[in-house]
Amino acid sequence: MKQNNTWKYVSLVLIIILVGTNIIWFLAGFGEDLHSKENYLLKTLMKADAEVSKVSLDSQRAESYYDEASYAYENGEYNLVESNCRLARDSYSEESQGYKRIRAELISTEIEDKLIDIYVETLEIDSEISLNMFEACEHFEVAARHYNRYMTDLTTGDDVWEMGNDAIESMNEKIRDHDDNVRDYNDKLEEYRIELKLRIENDFAK
Repeated sequence: MKQNNTWKYVSLVLIIILVGTNIIWFLAGFGEDLHSKENYLLKTLMKADAEVSKVSLDSQRAESYYDEASYAYENGEYNLVESNCRLARDSYSEESQGYKRIRAELISTEIEDKLIDIYVETLEIDSEISLNMFEACEHFEVAARHYNRYMTDLTTGDDVWEMGNDAIESMNEKIRDHDDNVRDYNDKLEEYRIELKLRIENDFAK
């Protein structure tokens, strides 16, 4: 039941790679009279990095609430599952909207560059990952409500428990979607890393 933690570490790696490599790129080309277009691209990417770092705080809160919901589920504390899922959903929603906002800002710059294109695609996947977990929490919350009703209302039948099981299966489907998107995200991250490495190498070769 515990959320796949890959996203937390992947997000951290993204921030480290983007900030670190962008700084290296800047230092490598600083003494070589970079064109204004390159400077604008660099500043835009670094600004996006900073914004992504801020949005990651929502991700950390969401994951914390989700973990608490999972612990409560393991202990049969279904009311706590519901309350923590509601809090997690709020944070996942904020996270998704944050990535959409950064994506829109990048597109509005009208910079035609492969790095921007990859970054925009990455942010689309970021947002989808957050929505996957938002929807997973919705189903988790419904399941907990059914389980709690079954445990506390002696007039209910086994169908209520089965409804809870169905909601858990729906939740697991969303988590599988989340995991698929994380794999796609990793591919895009590697594509970005390779493109950025080529840019750095080209700058040193000048």
